[in-house]
Amino acid sequence: MPNNHPYDKKSDRRQQDLNDLVDGAVNFGLGISSTVLSGIAGALDSVGDSLNRAAQRPEQNSFIAYRRKLDNSLAGHYGGWMTMGVLGWVFGGCFAIAALVMAILAGVAPNDASLWSAMPVFNILAPTFTACTLGFFVMGYAGCHAANYFGRLRRYLRGMHGFTAELPELTRSSVVRADKVRKDLRNALAKGHYPNACMNEAETTLYLDETMYHPAPAAAPVQPKAAQPALTDEELFRRDGADFLNYLKTCQGRLGDQADEELVQMRKNCAAIMGFVHNHPEQLPRVRRYREYYMPTTRKLLNTALGLGESATQNAQEIRRDIVGILHTLNTAYEKLYDTLLQDVSMDVSTEIDTLEAMLNQDGLTHDFAADFGAK
Repeated sequence: MPNNHPYDKKSDRRQQDLNDLVDGAVNFGLGISSTVLSGIAGALDSVGDSLNRAAQRPEQNSFIAYRRKLDNSLAGHYGGWMTMGVLGWVFGGCFAIAALVMAILAGVAPNDASLWSAMPVFNILAPTFTACTLGFFVMGYAGCHAANYFGRLRRYLRGMHGFTAELPELTRSSVVRADKVRKDLRNALAKGHYPNACMNEAETTLYLDETMYHPAPAAAPVQPKAAQPALTDEELFRRDGADFLNYLKTCQGRLGDQADEELVQMRKNCAAIMGFVHNHPEQLPRVRRYREYYMPTTRKLLNTALGLGESATQNAQEIRRDIVGILHTLNTAYEKLYDTLLQDVSMDVSTEIDTLEAMLNQDGLTHDFAADFGAK
């Protein structure tokens, strides 16, 4: 005769729940172990590739091929760390929800007879899941932080046009602070993320091929010269602006008729902005973005178009067309910037004129010519 005692059914159900919990924990542990082992295997592959490159050091056919190869290597690191970061945040969120559920069940169990026997399990799992939550959140933060670092290394690399690059050039192309760029490059050189690369002693130039760096021989000590006074911001802006206008002039006649029209108009707009700042130096902070970003970026785009030479490939034509098209957009922006600068000056001029006319009238220095010389 089958045993249908309610207590036995309840015990069987609890035993089945406990078995499901154990199976889930084992499967989760296996999944984490698989992820960790995959990460270790990828790291060993990267180390093996680095050792092979260090042993063979094959000469690259061109800078573009070398940059593409190095960028692919950095992309692998970026993808691995980003995956780790995303998994960390996802698993952390899941364990946070599970910890909250366990804590709620542990609080409800004393008042519920059906949960009373499982209360010790809830009391154990709640702090365990909380600890797992913190661990996975740390994993997520570490993964995203490292992914951001490799992402910046890729941005520096894409901003280079040869095996050597000045740090100010990398700063402008990546839109990252100079001190951050220098710190990232130190780490990349120390950890081999830029293999066979080095920087000069002053840390102002990056060499992707250390054999290209030839430090200057130590010079004999010389008598210190009198320190030259540092240029003011206004003088720096005047110097950079004049250099930019001369550069735009040298670009004329090299990118087609449409580009020449835009370049002539751009020289007029930029000259107007420079003249305004020269007459109103107190307005210099308002053109900071124009000076530090728009001018260097415009020059970089024109350098790219000029670097294509006479190539007639489809990609070269598309690049030229896009760059010529953005010149019109930049001209519109520069005209709007100049009009914005004039608005405040126009208000100030109107106020000055009104005040001057009022004082002339008060001092009796103006006359009603119609009344003085009109017909009597």
